[in-house]
Amino acid sequence: MKNKVAALLCLAFIFAWSNVHAQVSGNLPTTDLSKNKVMASPAISADDITWQRDVFRMLDLKDDHNAPLYFPPQPDGQRKNLFSLLFENVALGQLKVYDYLDGKEVFTEEYQVKFNELLDRFWIPYEKMPDPKSPQDTLYKVETVDIPSNEVTLYYVKEIYFLDQRTSTVKRKVMCFCPVLVREDETGEVRRYPLFWVPFEEARNLLTTHSISTSNYNAASRMTIYDYFMRHQYKGDIYKVYNLQNQNIMNYCTTPEEIAAEQARLEKELEMMTNGLWEETHKDAVERENAEKEKENATKGKKKAKNN
Repeated sequence: MKNKVAALLCLAFIFAWSNVHAQVSGNLPTTDLSKNKVMASPAISADDITWQRDVFRMLDLKDDHNAPLYFPPQPDGQRKNLFSLLFENVALGQLKVYDYLDGKEVFTEEYQVKFNELLDRFWIPYEKMPDPKSPQDTLYKVETVDIPSNEVTLYYVKEIYFLDQRTSTVKRKVMCFCPVLVREDETGEVRRYPLFWVPFEEARNLLTTHSISTSNYNAASRMTIYDYFMRHQYKGDIYKVYNLQNQNIMNYCTTPEEIAAEQARLEKELEMMTNGLWEETHKDAVERENAEKEKENATKGKKKAKNN
């Protein structure tokens, strides 16, 4: 038996886990806002998508919009936050997650995260012991209080905005998300440690069976985590959009003011495209890209002159 199976035997005594009965649909899902449920829409093929833009957002769980993903910081017996749910199901071998790679998302077996490596890589305490039923295998026991769910205070989310030529509308879809561990190092500096990518549709069964509170004023206001993401109830600042140089905003904006202005520009651009109020011609696109390159070269020139 694999180590993953051995971990399941041990961690089953630590976590409470529910069986998932929902079936995965191969179609892109949509949310019926009037009936508060997710429905399958007609499948969209690559040929139907004539334009696409990848957008990466950073969700701060201290923001009220994102707080439903964080509370309670530690499982309280009845409730658990999103990271505790993910950690539990990775430990039980019920959810596949993938290495966080700088600048790309690869969801193949080669990059699938192994539970014991996750524990070692991010200094999560555990007890290691031989499996009495299979001495050649190893058990990994993690105490509930040692799950760093209170330290996961950020999430990265990758979305795509795409033009569906069947309806001539721009649509928005979550592709994957990544919990980010935020903790101080030995020097006292706060560092971010992206843990792993979770493909959104691969986690669909899990996310549709777990609900979260969405209001500070109405305890009965709840929705599934899947619907929460599908409805884009979260709020996140853009830190990167697709570009040939694979740069994030901080690579070409040097001050907080420049970063904020660029984020606002990109948000406005996406809003106009989504509402069908903007259509960029090829000529406009070329002129815009040339202007951006000139601005980038000028910024680099200023940096070089300052350093000299």
